[in-house]
Amino acid sequence: MMSTVLRSYKLYLISLAEGSAVMAAEICGAKLLAPIFGSSLYVWSSIMAITLGGLASGYFIGGQLSKRLHKEKLLLIILFSAIIFICMMPTISLYFNTIAYHLSLIPAVILSSCAIIFPPMLCLGAASPLIISLLTSSANESGENSGKIYAISTLGGIVATFLCGFYLIPSYGIMFTLFIFASILGLSILILIPIFKNKKLYGIIVVPLLIIIYSFTHIHKNKFTIFQTEGVFGKLEIRDEPQPSNPDIIIRRLLINNIIQTEMNLQNNQPVSDYINLFQKNLNYMPKGDALLLGLGGGVIANLLSYHEYNLTSVEFDERIINVAKRFFYLNTNIETHCDDARHFINVCEKKFNLIVFDLYKAEEQPSYVITQESLRKLKTLLTTNGVMLINSHGYLAGSRGLGTQCLLSTLKNAGFDLKICTTSEDEDYRNLLIVASMKPLNVTLDNELSPIIYSNTNIINTDNKPVLEYLNASANKSWRNNYLKNYILVN
Repeated sequence: MMSTVLRSYKLYLISLAEGSAVMAAEICGAKLLAPIFGSSLYVWSSIMAITLGGLASGYFIGGQLSKRLHKEKLLLIILFSAIIFICMMPTISLYFNTIAYHLSLIPAVILSSCAIIFPPMLCLGAASPLIISLLTSSANESGENSGKIYAISTLGGIVATFLCGFYLIPSYGIMFTLFIFASILGLSILILIPIFKNKKLYGIIVVPLLIIIYSFTHIHKNKFTIFQTEGVFGKLEIRDEPQPSNPDIIIRRLLINNIIQTEMNLQNNQPVSDYINLFQKNLNYMPKGDALLLGLGGGVIANLLSYHEYNLTSVEFDERIINVAKRFFYLNTNIETHCDDARHFINVCEKKFNLIVFDLYKAEEQPSYVITQESLRKLKTLLTTNGVMLINSHGYLAGSRGLGTQCLLSTLKNAGFDLKICTTSEDEDYRNLLIVASMKPLNVTLDNELSPIIYSNTNIINTDNKPVLEYLNASANKSWRNNYLKNYILVN
């Protein structure tokens, strides 16, 4: 009886380790794709679909294998295969993404997701039916054992999700996190399965160890990179790259998931992007005084506002960005910075501002929950009577790619703002829009102002209950990412 109970607990612990490995692989898989494809709706949809497909396939195969003899050996082989595939995920992403991103965005994301996520999920999914079969000696026990195993596996996934999101990935990066969970799975097998009395099988553990060492030593790093870190919000990188037209001029860039967020000329410490120039020109028309900046980036807009003598408060969710803004982009030490979510800060803030700047883009994604009707109405209470909001947006206004911008404009109008739009270019694919939302009409013509503003649909509003902005921006985000892959990532 004791032997049966002990055996059951051993299998429960294996199930706990298997469940934790599933969630760690899913989260880290998404983070491995992010530097090439971003973390948009398309990427997460692909990751979740492939994860479920891999698990479903594994459940089916595991169910078929549970009919065979030597189930412990089969479980051993499947779990060791899972360990190897988990350890190989960084290496597969390194080489497969290079091939995949030459395709258009959606096929590339799906193929890369399949290559990275499907093999470990197939193996991990196949483990549960075998564990249930090993626990079950009569038909009456099958339902109870199934419930226990799936509950324990899910519990392991919950613990892994918190560990990955709040500690391991931010502190140690993606590859170390994968290695930790692969090791936990390996240790559960080494300690818990009696078949390991055969000492020759201990040599199998060397294989995944060698693979992870290879991944660590062969990870790709751009030759111009001077700083790089992995975290729960993706890969953050600082590069000092020569200007193509004049190699003597070095441009310092902040990149998040391989997307440029900030550019600065190191000769004069001045920003070089067209959007910043447009912002600076129109700053002359804005009310002076207290300003709130939502989204710090490299800090060039913050320094610009400080230079124009605004009393600035800045909010940035990723503490790493605050640190690199100070270390690499010379953020003015007088600027008040808060590490907080923009929506949370808006909800608890009681101070009044003359100017509020939205610069919340991370790659092609804009957090839609910050620009809902409810959030904007709260923002109105933070603005003075003559206050103005400036919102950075991508350049799409027309057709299906402009649906998100049209929704944003409609939401702003519905919240009671008067609107103007300025642009860096006529080409929608290669421009930014500066949306100027004021409490009162601005009786001036702004630099590069689009007039009149053409509204295609004023009925679609982004709300807390129905947050449609991200969905409506999907086509624009896909086009933007495709252009960026083609014109920057593939040539670097």
